[in-house]
Amino acid sequence: MKFRLQKTFPQKDFPLLSREWRWRQFALCHLAAVLLIISFLPGSPLRGMWDAIDAWGFHVLNGSVAGGGLWAEAAAFANTKLFDVISTAILVLLLLSYGFFGQHGNFAWRMSGVVFLGLYMLILVYGRRKLGIGEFDRLSPSLVLEPFFDLDAMFEDMRVKTRAGNSFPGDHANACMVFVPLLWMLGRKYWGLAALALAPFFMMPRLIGGAHWLSDALVGGTVFALLIVSWAVYTPLFVKGTSALHVPAMWKLKTLEKCWNAVFRRTEKKSGHS
Repeated sequence: MKFRLQKTFPQKDFPLLSREWRWRQFALCHLAAVLLIISFLPGSPLRGMWDAIDAWGFHVLNGSVAGGGLWAEAAAFANTKLFDVISTAILVLLLLSYGFFGQHGNFAWRMSGVVFLGLYMLILVYGRRKLGIGEFDRLSPSLVLEPFFDLDAMFEDMRVKTRAGNSFPGDHANACMVFVPLLWMLGRKYWGLAALALAPFFMMPRLIGGAHWLSDALVGGTVFALLIVSWAVYTPLFVKGTSALHVPAMWKLKTLEKCWNAVFRRTEKKSGHS
């Protein structure tokens, strides 16, 4: 086992990450976020469109569980805390799988990127949620529209989440919309596609259950994703953060290398004497 220290950031292995400011893309992301949130504000000419989309989305998605059965039970389970834990674990495993089995860059650089991505999401996505940044009092559609097919009443033993007092923005949508492009930028197409394929399974349950409006995801989730992702990939932030973690990662790997080689040599000597 041999770990080589590569002191400078390997730009050729991570071409989608930037070592300098990309002002044009950065500004466009912020402009898109501003225009999107303006289109949603009360009094906006487009607010009626969003309201219509919200009503249509609720009746289609929540209406899909009207008949009960296996689909309704699966939707109910997907709106429980246990499923939240499972979905988080799946995304963490996907991220770690990239770190261990990715093809680009050496192991230390990949794992440094994995750790920085995790910390970045923890601080900005989870931190935003805990601090309530960008949230406002908006009742979920399950409390406003009829007919509403209540999964919590259908499956009382599951403790299904179907309501929210401040549904905007959609937390699950926000997390997925940040995770997918960041993993895509770090691991490139195939890892990004894997994350993209999983995203609907984690984003849709709250919409089906009635806890969130479509615009909570389409507007709220997208606005915050544009801001969070643009700071990561169109500025030197991700590269500098990964580089800062790389040296400690190499210290750990060097220690692991010494332990591995010591154990391997000892085993080799014992087998030679026998």
